[in-house]
Amino acid sequence: MLIAEIIGTITSTVKVKKIEGTKLKIARTIDPDGKPTGRYFIVEDGVGVGSGEIVLLSDDDIAISRIVGIDKTPIKSAVVAKVDKINIYDLKD
Repeated sequence: MLIAEIIGTITSTVKVKKIEGTKLKIARTIDPDGKPTGRYFIVEDGVGVGSGEIVLLSDDDIAISRIVGIDKTPIKSAVVAKVDKINIYDLKD
């Protein structure tokens, strides 16, 4: 899974039949401190997140097929959760 920020939307009136009705967003991956990592994804948004929100992405083809319920889906990345808070614990002893 990846941490990302939603930075935009994609509008597409014509899509392959398997993904008609899906919402497409643009996500920029970030590190746990919120700094951009330089990677961008077009993602399916079944969660309903908005611009500026922090999310968890899956980029695993098999997991995506199970999540969206479409066998052999052309979707390669999807929002799987909205992140409310990130806690990083220093485990140095």
